[in-house]
This record gives sequence, C-alpha cells and structure tokens, in this order.
Amino acid sequence: MLVGAVSACSPALPARWVEPATGMEFALLPPGQFVAGSPTTETGHQDDEVLYPVRIAKPLYMATHEVTRGQWTAVMTPGVVLDPAVADLPVVDVTWDEARRFLDRLNEGKPWRLRLPSETEWEYACRAGTTTPYSTGRVLTTAEANFNGDFSAPGQPNGQNRGRVTPVASFPPNAFGLFDMHGNVWEWTNDGYDETRKVIRGGSWRFNADSARCAVRYHHRPEDRHDSVGFRIVRDVTREEADE
Repeated sequence: MLVGAVSACSPALPARWVEPATGMEFALLPPGQFVAGSPTTETGHQDDEVLYPVRIAKPLYMATHEVTRGQWTAVMTPGVVLDPAVADLPVVDVTWDEARRFLDRLNEGKPWRLRLPSETEWEYACRAGTTTPYSTGRVLTTAEANFNGDFSAPGQPNGQNRGRVTPVASFPPNAFGLFDMHGNVWEWTNDGYDETRKVIRGGSWRFNADSARCAVRYHHRPEDRHDSVGFRIVRDVTREEADE
C-alpha cells in the first residue's frame, strides 16, 4: 500500500531540533508518499478509514513525544513548581482550544511556526513507512505501547492494563524516532472530523489495541477535555532552512 519510497531530507537539515523554551525535542520527517486509511480486510476497519493516496511534499519536524506536564507548566504557568514525579507524564485534560493557546505562546516572537499536525501528517508519522495496522506490524503488544491489554483484538494476545498514563518515551520509538504514536494518550490534530468535532488519533491507556491502529479516526468537540487526551506538535521547516 505504500505509494512511493520515503524520500531523503536535505543533508543541510539537522535530524533533530530542540525548542529552546521547553527543551522539547523534534525529529525531522522526510517528504514522502503513503496511502492513508485501511483496507476493508483489516481487522477493526471502520467505514471512515477510506483509502486515499497522500503526498507529504516538504520535510517537517515533529515532536518526538507528546507535550508533557512539565512543558505545559513551563509555558502556561511559569514559576509554578511541578512535582518531578509527574513532569514527564503527557499533559491531559487539555481542550483543543487550550492546545492552540499553548502554541500561540510558544510562537510569540519566534521565527518558526509550531502547530498541531494535520490528520494526514499524523498518520504519515505514525506509519513511518509501514503499511500494516501498526508501525510494529500486524500486532501491537503492551510491551510496545501503553493501551488496555484486557481486551484483545482478534488474533492478538491479551496484555497488561496499566490503568494510567506512563511517562513519555517509555516504549521503543518507531522508524522516524517518534515515541507513543500508539497508545498512552489520544492526540489532537488540527483537522475537523465534521463541523463540530476535531479528529484525535493514536488510542490511549484507556482503550484497547484496536483503537491504536494507524488508521483509526476518533473525535471530540474542541471544548472537550478528557484524562486520556493530550497532544503533540509539529514545526514547519522555514524557507531559509529549506534553501540552504
């Protein structure tokens, strides 16, 4: 189902970029092509997972993990001392509108633009060149991601139900160097599911492995908050960087 090989990035672009205010690390994603959605034969396939080709024309930087509580606090309530035991947990109970305000503050006076990923950018990043239900293949285990292992999908083993979020980067990254694209917390995207709801992706600690498939499209209203919904961000490559 991969339409074209993942292209190499310009050697002038560093493979990693760090946002100076928060220390948030970003991985460079190369341009490339893929097919979004899932075939009707995929276990768990939903009607809204229609197959369609996507071209990611330009490289972009994506945060290697979800925004943490420590990073959120540093931007939204500077000076507040956060318990180190929770600083590396993904921030949750954040509405889509609040995520946008976080980005507005980070972008203020900066030469770069940080934003929520589009739905297709998110799926491209999650797949990392794969065409299977998960970037790990046809099966996802609780040794590879934080999801509710009490309820297995057909053909998949039961696993651990941790019953909570885990610190970011607790599990192996995908081929793009991105952590927790499957499970831990759902992630807001910039795209609408319909006129009143925004798309969230990735599954969470509350949901089973099926919900963490690369193609799954779930949704919430922009004003909704939930203890298993957070977000990660992307940074556009500037014209000057691309021309170097």
